[in-house]
Amino acid sequence: MRVALINEGTYPYATGGVSTWCEHLVRGLPEVRWHLVSITAGDTPPPLAMPLPPTVDAVQPVPLWGVERPGRYKAERAAARMCRGMLGNAPADLAVFSEGLRELAFGAVAPRRWFRSSAGRHPLAGAPLAEILLDAWAGSPALPRLTMRDADDAAVLLEHAVRPLAAVLPPVDLCHANANGLAALIALAAKWRSGLPFALTEHGVYLRERYFSTSGLAPGVKAALLRFHRALAKLAYAEAALVAPVSGFNRRWAERHGADPARIAVIPNGVDPGRFDALAAGPDEPTISWVGRVDPLKDLETLIRAFGYVKAWLPKARLHLAGPVPAGNEQYAATCRKLAADLQVADAVTFAGPVACSRDAFAAGHVVALSSVSEGMPYTVIEAMMCGRATVSTDVGGVAEAVGETGLVVPPRDPRAFANACLELLTDPARRADLGRQARARALNEYTLDRCLSTYREHYRRLGALV
Repeated sequence: MRVALINEGTYPYATGGVSTWCEHLVRGLPEVRWHLVSITAGDTPPPLAMPLPPTVDAVQPVPLWGVERPGRYKAERAAARMCRGMLGNAPADLAVFSEGLRELAFGAVAPRRWFRSSAGRHPLAGAPLAEILLDAWAGSPALPRLTMRDADDAAVLLEHAVRPLAAVLPPVDLCHANANGLAALIALAAKWRSGLPFALTEHGVYLRERYFSTSGLAPGVKAALLRFHRALAKLAYAEAALVAPVSGFNRRWAERHGADPARIAVIPNGVDPGRFDALAAGPDEPTISWVGRVDPLKDLETLIRAFGYVKAWLPKARLHLAGPVPAGNEQYAATCRKLAADLQVADAVTFAGPVACSRDAFAAGHVVALSSVSEGMPYTVIEAMMCGRATVSTDVGGVAEAVGETGLVVPPRDPRAFANACLELLTDPARRADLGRQARARALNEYTLDRCLSTYREHYRRLGALV
């Protein structure tokens, strides 16, 4: 079977998180020939972050912000449908939105040539999108005010957002988007042009995370982008042959936005028990460990503030932070360091940088923390559970489902609650050890890599038969 695995800015150009899931899938299903598609920022993709197995036939970057390629057709009618449809919330509006995107997908490539060409034209290049958006906006009085400047700003962002529609895939049997949103655009275009079924996996809730990422925009620009992403998410849920969320939380979100329950299968992430065997006792000093990418969604500021309270009660306590700083997040990392200095705990906080294996970071602490404001089913938690470490996590996404009764779960953005939970475990070795044993047993029963891969293999075989 030939599968196009589609993502936005992760595998194979980044490590950790969703890239870990992609790596597990690509290496764990050696009977599949893979075509990797990754949406990138510009025309020059970053270097590969890892070696690829021989079952990967090609890596296809899809730039959002590269050199503009003029369109070959008049996109005004399709753009008007897209804008009108995305601003409404009724089934008829979604149908209009779908018609607009479908026309853009076909217009972005020359007729009868998408199966031979790997590149297309930018779907909305040359269309007066700001004017079209303003016209559509006038018919929706409930929306916030949209100035001409807002319309210009929103038009730029929307024009770049739809560029993945022009991506042209080689002959494959199945598309698998590892997120909703822009990655799903490529799968939708392939379905419309070639009849290919596609699977959709969500690790976090893509639409929910757009609410975080658009918080600094003007109200009109934010409303335009969120309406576009809401309509796109609903369309992808409706057209996917399989919606495979990693948790029941994600499943409920998909159903709320129109996914057919009969086409939903929850497939939790899995880890290899052989790489995460049980850890022995921790270091001499009471230590909280954290692993992940340094990113606002991980909310390290709440974790550092919580550690300030912990250290006030346990003066010898330490906080061990392990993980990379992605490009563009340097200022956020600096903010976290400054916060530790302002709270006068910098000497007890270690920014360890990337680690080859998260188990090494878990070994540096007694309790594993996750302070995120948005997650699907994070590998950090299930890897820590497999290692027999007790966890303190925020109640986001599928975290509470993963942990069950084997760890402590607190509200997000609540440093005091987080600190109290950490203190509860750091000061009670017997309970900490008991929770760690329960966590490992739960992970071995529910979250092994073999179980995850076997489920995907079955679904691939079923979907491949639809071609």
